[in-house]
Amino acid sequence: MSTTVPLLEAQDLAVRYPNGEIALHDVTFQINSPSFMAIIGPNGSGKSTLVKTFLGLIKPFKGSIKVNGLDATKKSGKIRKMVRYVPQRDRIELSVPMKVKDIVLMGRLLKKMPPRFASVKDVETAKEALRQVDMLDLWDRPFPELSGGQRQRVLVARALASEGSILVLDEPLAGTDVESQDLIVEALGRYHKENDVSIVMVTHDLNPIHTLVQDVLLLKNTVVGIGEPCTVMDPELITKVYGPTARIVEHSGHRYCMTRDSGIDRHD
Repeated sequence: MSTTVPLLEAQDLAVRYPNGEIALHDVTFQINSPSFMAIIGPNGSGKSTLVKTFLGLIKPFKGSIKVNGLDATKKSGKIRKMVRYVPQRDRIELSVPMKVKDIVLMGRLLKKMPPRFASVKDVETAKEALRQVDMLDLWDRPFPELSGGQRQRVLVARALASEGSILVLDEPLAGTDVESQDLIVEALGRYHKENDVSIVMVTHDLNPIHTLVQDVLLLKNTVVGIGEPCTVMDPELITKVYGPTARIVEHSGHRYCMTRDSGIDRHD
């Protein structure tokens, strides 16, 4: 009988920040594949550090984490080939005068062997990805001239246009306007439904994606909760992570989580 290799599997993982401070400790969990997964928790809880660790960008000082059965420390090159990564918006260099089309096509070209030239298929795929987030009309617009929400939509389009079985997004909705947020969420939900691709999203606010998510990992430098959204949004767990001011409100069959970090998170 065949068994499915887990999407992510961590065992006794521990990671330090560059200054030596513990970022993650005693992290053990398993997420089955395929999944639309959310990694949530307050600022400083180790969410982005966990992503960098399973991408092989940071080495743990204890334990291990695997992506599709591949050890992140030993097989980081293979992992990065199967992953499409959308980093936090504030890490994108805006001084380079690239156009929207250049940014999106980059998602196709970087996984090609040199010399890298865009084919007709590459261009068609890039345009379709921009169409998914309502940005095709800005194909020739300089990327730095876009608003923050528009830039984030372009970066999501770049990931959609690329190839790989896992899509990883680090706070893709942070600081975006309502229109951009809705377009990104709609595009991700549709893409996950129509393609054999797992999505891992780091977010401080579960609300916009609550109906799409299958697995939630709640972090506060270690695993505090894991499971379906409604299971993780438990009063005891939320208070443990976000403090005594956090509370759960149930109304008309919905569960609301109110925190200082994210306002209201909802799950049906």
